[in-house]
Amino acid sequence: MASVSLSSIRKSFGTVEVLHGIDLEIEKGEFVVFVGPSGCGKSTMLRLIAGLEEITSGTLQIDGEKANDIPPGERGIAMVFQSYALYPHMTVFQNMAFGLEMAGMARDEIDRRVRKSAHMLQLTDYLERYPRNLSGGQRQRVAIGRAVTRDPKVFLFDEPLSNLDAALRVATRIEIANLKEQMPDSTMIYVTHDQVEAMTLADRIVVFNSGHIEQIGTPLELYDRPRNLFVAKFIGSPEMNILQGSLKMEGAAPFLKMDEAALQLPQGAILKPSMAGRPLMVGIRPEHVRLSDPASARLSGKVLFSEKLGELTNLHLAIDKGAEVAFIAKLPDLVDVRRGEQVHLTFNDDKLHYFDADGLALS
Repeated sequence: MASVSLSSIRKSFGTVEVLHGIDLEIEKGEFVVFVGPSGCGKSTMLRLIAGLEEITSGTLQIDGEKANDIPPGERGIAMVFQSYALYPHMTVFQNMAFGLEMAGMARDEIDRRVRKSAHMLQLTDYLERYPRNLSGGQRQRVAIGRAVTRDPKVFLFDEPLSNLDAALRVATRIEIANLKEQMPDSTMIYVTHDQVEAMTLADRIVVFNSGHIEQIGTPLELYDRPRNLFVAKFIGSPEMNILQGSLKMEGAAPFLKMDEAALQLPQGAILKPSMAGRPLMVGIRPEHVRLSDPASARLSGKVLFSEKLGELTNLHLAIDKGAEVAFIAKLPDLVDVRRGEQVHLTFNDDKLHYFDADGLALS
């Protein structure tokens, strides 16, 4: 399998530049996931690697060889799209074999590859069926199997689960994870807007925003140590709570002073007395918030809305008086509270994140 190297990659459509100098190294055998909001450039980057769009400037290397001018069919890449793109008049076997037949591969080798891929993806019992007789998840597995039979240098997945319902998404995500385990040397690049897919599948995640890379890291690195406010809020569901105010010092004790509330902060090297009076944003993930008695509460808030989700409850709270932006507590149980009720909250100091006025993490 192959490494993929992107150096100063730019892409423009007419006068509009959508990728602004992307640098990225993907090692052989890595599973790398591109995430970001709609229009951030992640799918465009995938299409540049595939050769479906022309690179405006910069260098793409696949396995150490410059690939800018190599035709798509000669790059050793297989791509799986959102739509299954299966031939309706062909059986599953014929769909998975078609590309190999066009390449002039021997019949016995085609048969071996198709049946091996079908076994990996639990499609053996469906090889004689037509796409119309398959579920959405089975059709997507056929599309993945068609890519596997080609034994490419690099697999590209462009939001392959976006057309599936919730249950099928989970089942097919597990199939993709199993596929990676069975093909540990395969290099895979996967685009999604679903952070659950990213967190569960990726060796490393690349966070795109407006044609730039905000941060690259393992799922836990991005979750625990976001580089800036954008990454902090994008990774995690519900998104990170952000409290805005200014840093106040009472002796050596730091506080975040908000409009109608104050939060005592831990003393330490990050929050220095010289920062007093400056704008400060403090982040805490909803899952790190717990209910508390009034005496030990760090914050108190009025319940705006309660989402009872069976195994957990999301409480949407107003911390500052009259605040319209909710602070969310994700509680691992059913909690019986009513709209307008006052609740008290606590959390551990080591779960707090600090950002300056420009949204950059303080460290």
